[in-house]
Amino acid sequence: MASRISFGQISSNVLDRLFANYDKMEATQQQLATGKKINSASDDPVGASQSMELRSQLDQFDSFKRNIDDGLGYMGTIDSTLNTGTNLYQAMRERAIQASNDSNSADSRYYIGQDVRGMFDQMVALSNTTFKGEFVFSGTNTQVPPYEMRTGQSTIQTGAPINSSNSDYVAVGSWIDLKDQNVTDSTDTPSKNANPNLIVPGTFAISGLTEGTDYEVNYHTGQLKILSPAAATALGSGNLTASYSWLRRNEKDLDGVSNREIEEGVTARVNTTATDAFGGKTGGNAWDAMIDLLEGTLHNKPDKIRSSLDEIDSALKRNLTAQSTNGARVNRFDSTESRNSDRQTYTTQLQSDVEDVDFAKAVSDFNLEQAVYEASLKMSAQALQTSLVNFL
Repeated sequence: MASRISFGQISSNVLDRLFANYDKMEATQQQLATGKKINSASDDPVGASQSMELRSQLDQFDSFKRNIDDGLGYMGTIDSTLNTGTNLYQAMRERAIQASNDSNSADSRYYIGQDVRGMFDQMVALSNTTFKGEFVFSGTNTQVPPYEMRTGQSTIQTGAPINSSNSDYVAVGSWIDLKDQNVTDSTDTPSKNANPNLIVPGTFAISGLTEGTDYEVNYHTGQLKILSPAAATALGSGNLTASYSWLRRNEKDLDGVSNREIEEGVTARVNTTATDAFGGKTGGNAWDAMIDLLEGTLHNKPDKIRSSLDEIDSALKRNLTAQSTNGARVNRFDSTESRNSDRQTYTTQLQSDVEDVDFAKAVSDFNLEQAVYEASLKMSAQALQTSLVNFL
């Protein structure tokens, strides 16, 4: 016996087909509106997974680019600073050659020394260069300045540290280690008073005594030597106070290495330390060279001026080496940036292939789906015409 197809069944089937055609048209219309083929994971589960992976890679490339840009800015600041330092060393060398000429008087050397002192202060300012609020020569301790000009004060006590047979006198010719009583946080000495081992010539004074006649100063070690019995007598009769300016190197570690991640699993160094640029904490550093030149010019010591020439050359060579090393790091960052940019472009293209809609095809599909939907509406209207028979 043949079964009867009811009006309700026909209506349900027609509406199912109608809604299916509408859903296709709506999906294509959404792609045209967003420009994306995948608007939800259900649209294409495999494509959605690939898209998320590619997007993660692009985010990583963006992070590398930020690190590279920051590193290039950091090293650009260092390069500019070291370049200025090179010019200063060359100017100091010219002054040293000029001052070493025997035709110079004490006054002319003194005036040259005043010029050198200005260069010294400028070099101190360069050593404390910052980038985004960080001191570039402080290793990983970027929140502290590597060098600081200090106003020092040392009280030389009666009878200390070495006595003659008369305990009221300090022995002539004995070196006295100075301690800056204005510094109370030093970790280098038990007393917490720092040793002023880079005293600036021309700033040391003891009231009532004359440098060169009554006492001698070792500007590199922060020591005082009494030269005359009269000075020893003055010292033995009561405490004397020495005042001076000196350059203090921060006692924190200034040799830490600062890196940036520029590729996946690859880090590269960006910083130049105070030791790289100016030399170690003691002996043979740039400041020793400048102090010798200052002492020679301000105190009319031609031999000191001539000996400073080799020291300035060494400081200049160190500075040029640091500049060259920094330049090599910049080149590495530049080449990595180019490679990173190429990879970013390629990955963006892959992401576009997975996500982005082909507008020409989508418009063609939409027009076709719209025509099919409109045709289905007309056919549905004809197929679903009702009569009294439909209700039997």
